[in-house]
Amino acid sequence: IAEKFAMDAEIHDAKKRMKVLLMVSRFGHCLNDLLYRWKIGALPIDIVGVVSNHFDYQKVVVNHDIPFHHIKVTKDNKPQAEAQLLELVEQTGTELVVLARYMQVLSDALCRKMSGRIINIHHSFLPSFKGANPYKQAYER
Repeated sequence: IAEKFAMDAEIHDAKKRMKVLLMVSRFGHCLNDLLYRWKIGALPIDIVGVVSNHFDYQKVVVNHDIPFHHIKVTKDNKPQAEAQLLELVEQTGTELVVLARYMQVLSDALCRKMSGRIINIHHSFLPSFKGANPYKQAYER
């Protein structure tokens, strides 16, 4: 079946906790849910850090004894910001990046480099309905 659909499969030791880097912007409900589940043991991962393009959740993250990393992103510095992110992924040994309502669209180049290692838990219907109000955009279409 994997060959028919051009799928790749990997087998991992379920006892080994995956090193995960979380990314968030200004809305913290996804981050807070992940941190809560991690704290009570329902999410068996090692959170190696949280990256944000804002400082809104720095205290929340630090209060969980997790490193917080601010990477400012503008239209003018996006390639440099993504290079900084890749460096952090390398330094921390990150195996998976979870976009927990991270409100930046990642470049094709970054997605290719991180292929199979990024999960977006944002509610949008990318790439068709970017930004705020994706349900409204879909309805209007």
